[in-house]
Amino acid sequence: MKRIIPIVLIGILVLSGTGVNAVSKTESSLRQLSKFDKYDMVIIAPEKFSSAIQPLIDHKNSYDIQTILKTTREIYSEYEGRDEAEQVKYFIKDAVETYNISYVLLIGGRKYQLFKWHVPVRYSNVDDGFMDKQILTDLYFADIYNEDFEFEDWDSNGNGIFSEWVGDNPIDTMDLIPDVCLGRLPCRNKQEVIDIVQKIIHYENSAFNQSWFNNILLVGGDTNPGVGDPFPYEGEVDCEWILQYLSDFSPTRLYVSDGNLTGPDDFISAFNNGFGFVLYHGHGLQNELKTFKPDSQETIQVFHNNYVSDLTNVNMFPVTVVGCCLTTNFDVGIFDFLRIFKNLGKYHRFFDFKYSCVSRCIGWNMVKKSDGGSIAHIGSSSTAWGETGDDNNDTIPDGVQTGYTSGLCTEFFRIYGEDEKSILGEIYADALSSVILNHSGRSDRLQCKCIQEFQLIGDPSLKVGGYPTI
Repeated sequence: MKRIIPIVLIGILVLSGTGVNAVSKTESSLRQLSKFDKYDMVIIAPEKFSSAIQPLIDHKNSYDIQTILKTTREIYSEYEGRDEAEQVKYFIKDAVETYNISYVLLIGGRKYQLFKWHVPVRYSNVDDGFMDKQILTDLYFADIYNEDFEFEDWDSNGNGIFSEWVGDNPIDTMDLIPDVCLGRLPCRNKQEVIDIVQKIIHYENSAFNQSWFNNILLVGGDTNPGVGDPFPYEGEVDCEWILQYLSDFSPTRLYVSDGNLTGPDDFISAFNNGFGFVLYHGHGLQNELKTFKPDSQETIQVFHNNYVSDLTNVNMFPVTVVGCCLTTNFDVGIFDFLRIFKNLGKYHRFFDFKYSCVSRCIGWNMVKKSDGGSIAHIGSSSTAWGETGDDNNDTIPDGVQTGYTSGLCTEFFRIYGEDEKSILGEIYADALSSVILNHSGRSDRLQCKCIQEFQLIGDPSLKVGGYPTI
């Protein structure tokens, strides 16, 4: 029988409304935005971030990515919907139909450490029976249309519970295919906006044809000890598999089995050398990465929020892709125990109390760092799932060919290498679409969950590797 295994590090591993047919309140609101007949990208953010975002708009326009800003205040006053998230989604639909928008960038996360949002979020109710009963998902905002080309509200039965899935049976039917390329920069204050805008501008202006970009860092160990033959070290083999798509890249391997990965110092030292991509497969939490030693229950810490300040890869920022749990769960805060106590029905175990009470998730911490870290981070906001071994005896690791989280990571690099796409959001959206269509994403509960939680923290219009010097 196929073994489907949660790629999550938890205590046991360490220790042994009614639907609304909303329309624009102001039908001409988009037409009033500017003189252009067509735009490529819309940025959605609170008004207080506007001045900090303007340099990014100017930069994108200079590379013919025609970009506009729409504030959340404008959206809430001009569009109807049952809540703020649906109002935002109706605006995106209007922007697609009016200006043929391809990219949507949400700039705004939680308001400081509070439980309010600069830009709203949507929670999916695909319960995998393992951890959170709700998961954070920005795919909701990208999946604009259903298969009949009608507005996709993820609430087909109109009961106000979005993406509802009980047991093996989906309650809501969902299209899931992204109709726009969407990413989020979950900034909590204006300074974070200033820093990430400068980082994106510098990357796109300077990364092209730099030797560091053609390096890739591969990091992994024995994700699920004692299983997986003939590929027992899943984290390592899943990393190794993607090299067939990256013939122009020089790999640096940090694997536990060969002694190159013994702790955070190894990761930090390697990371600071500069890479175009970093791929990690293993276990994760909101604030750290860990994996197992070969055939052992002993873990190795790979990286932690406490060490982000040690990343000194100035102007050599990678796109980081991780096949593990929780690193893009940007709905965290140091006072989260208050929210969890209030919503006990949405959580399964004390585990959630401890690891949700961190200032920021590790994915965003690495991206927001101005003088190091990543230019973008792609990973899961909740429990990641994968497969082990080679059940069909085709000599291909099941983890890289059967969807789920490891399959999404693999598809990302296949699309970049084989399809030769270089816009981050397009690569990411195509990877999602591929797994949805080829691996029963609409009918398999765990596939659906993995797809919904696989988040892009970054600019969806980002030119991977930068623009050629003019």
